[in-house]
Amino acid sequence: MAYSSVSQSNYPSPRPDAVRGSSGSDILWVQQRHTSWVFQPDEFKQTPSSRDGIPFDNEMMMRSKGVSFLALVGMHLQLPQPTLYVAATMFHRFYMKFSIKRHHYYDIGATCIFLSTKVEETNRKLKDIVVACCRVAQKNDKLEIDQQSKEYWRWRDIILFNEELLLEALCFDLAIENPYNILIHYTRKFVKDDKDRIALTKSAWAFVNDSARTTLCLRYPPRVLAAAALYCASTICHVTVLPVEYGRMWWDEIDVTIGDIKAACNIMADLYESSPSRAGEQKYTRQH
Repeated sequence: MAYSSVSQSNYPSPRPDAVRGSSGSDILWVQQRHTSWVFQPDEFKQTPSSRDGIPFDNEMMMRSKGVSFLALVGMHLQLPQPTLYVAATMFHRFYMKFSIKRHHYYDIGATCIFLSTKVEETNRKLKDIVVACCRVAQKNDKLEIDQQSKEYWRWRDIILFNEELLLEALCFDLAIENPYNILIHYTRKFVKDDKDRIALTKSAWAFVNDSARTTLCLRYPPRVLAAAALYCASTICHVTVLPVEYGRMWWDEIDVTIGDIKAACNIMADLYESSPSRAGEQKYTRQH
């Protein structure tokens, strides 16, 4: 399953009202420095999983599979993309505290979906989440699940048991910002042509969706991801984002450096190069 094809084809197109708090007055926090959950590159070589003997590339692959799993579960539940992004962020943060060798990525992915629906106020019934997990895990969208079955109760117990562990890993910090708010605000501000803005927003939205498979949410604050998405989308769509004023570039307005933008884009290029190409998948190229 290609996460990008899911994000572009099966989720609703981005709308201004699709993100809670996307108005200009609610975007003031963009300028605030987000540091408590931002990690340095060398810290990814010292995760609990790495100390358990799991090579870095293997851990990244398993993280990607876990996010793909929770994305499919979210699609079954018709969850909005910001809720899935929050779930993916919780997922990646969890594995900075606990080993993926000891806690299976499907189990934690399911738990992150459950918790994120509460946090984002997109609540789904536990039984519906359990049924979706059963169907995705067994790769059968039409699977009939008896609520008294062993499989149903196994998933139910997994989610409820791991919820407390997930909260502990997150230090009960549930105020998770996402890049969509910033992205929508600045595409409106920087791109005046309606056709260009729609194309740019769609491509940048897909970038953020795809980034959930990587550890970008742990490497950079949301404004950097939003800026990288906008930069990459402008290249893909051949849309020029004009300087704000007097030669001041648009990324200066977001308080982001071009170096961080290109570094984030190159992590996405790594993802694209390491995965088989699939129809409908957005392509990411290296920025120099």
